[in-house]
Amino acid sequence: MANPWPPTRFWQYWALAGMLVLTAAFWWSVTGYAQFESGGTRSQIADGLLRFSLLILTPALLLVWLAAAWLRRRVGDAGYWQMLGLVAMIWAGSVLVTRILAG
Repeated sequence: MANPWPPTRFWQYWALAGMLVLTAAFWWSVTGYAQFESGGTRSQIADGLLRFSLLILTPALLLVWLAAAWLRRRVGDAGYWQMLGLVAMIWAGSVLVTRILAG
């Protein structure tokens, strides 16, 4: 079976989303790790949220983006975008709250 060219809209949007997801994950990994290595944060809540976002949420965001083909077959196009959006919003919220609490 020949690959259709140009790629479907799903894969075009997936590639665009990937630019945002990969850039954001890399940025937070570097920034968060530097903050963690410089002594963490002043608050235990911010420190726990920093660790959780670096160790759990950032890999979860990348895995949902990478598993697009597998998830698309199981939940459909709309379900995949809802799932990616949900994980991205949870991740962005945790990053925002961590940055606010860390000062």
